[in-house]
Amino acid sequence: MLRQRTLSALVFGPLVVGACFLGGPAYTGFILVTGALCAWEYSRMMSGAGIDLTAAFIPLCVAIALSGLSNRPDWLLASIIGGSLVLLAASVRQGMQASAFALSGAIYIGALLGALGLLRVQADGREWCFFALFITWANDMGAYFGGRAFGRHKLAPAISPGKSWEGAAFGLGTGTAIGAALGSWVGFSVPEGAAAGALLAVMAQIGDLVESGFKRYCKVKDSGKALPGHGGFLDRFDSLLFTGAGGLLIRGIHRLLFHP
Repeated sequence: MLRQRTLSALVFGPLVVGACFLGGPAYTGFILVTGALCAWEYSRMMSGAGIDLTAAFIPLCVAIALSGLSNRPDWLLASIIGGSLVLLAASVRQGMQASAFALSGAIYIGALLGALGLLRVQADGREWCFFALFITWANDMGAYFGGRAFGRHKLAPAISPGKSWEGAAFGLGTGTAIGAALGSWVGFSVPEGAAAGALLAVMAQIGDLVESGFKRYCKVKDSGKALPGHGGFLDRFDSLLFTGAGGLLIRGIHRLLFHP
């Protein structure tokens, strides 16, 4: 499994880094493909659990995600509200449960991916995307290796039996360290970078647990099989969805407080 994870990361990682570095059409394609594949995997998981989402779910998730690239927060908000209302109306025949999961999926995938897109199109968006991305990866690696070596106490056995408090602590530590090391990229001092890294590491772990909750409900181990050793695209991006939105929030608060 470790070998498969490493090989997948070596192939897939440079593509993500390249899209973040280049921006423009490359990043638009990244958001488009990621949104479509994650929404498809989510819809397929729900279908396996007997919940049939409306056919409008995937295109609306993608549309919401792409609206973040407009660099207009009001457009992103309007697309979230409008898309949610359309999904609710289109899901009436599928029942209350389908409506609830369609709405939660649109926010979970479309809105959070849209926030990541909105982060990238800022003037310092490239640096912020790398900051959030590298902290996410540092948390994932720290939690994985720390959990394997020292994991004894279950973090959330009802949701994800494989995660441990020890792994979470290692993930938090590595995320904090990378935040401190790379904070200057986004104008942070070392203590500010460490604090931001810790917050983003916690958000990465929350994102992982949220997706684990969906998978546990649907009784599946992975969202898909596209990435050997990792599972599906949603398995790979569950943390980044939250850290991208977290990075946008931290950036906004920092600029409000120190650069009004």
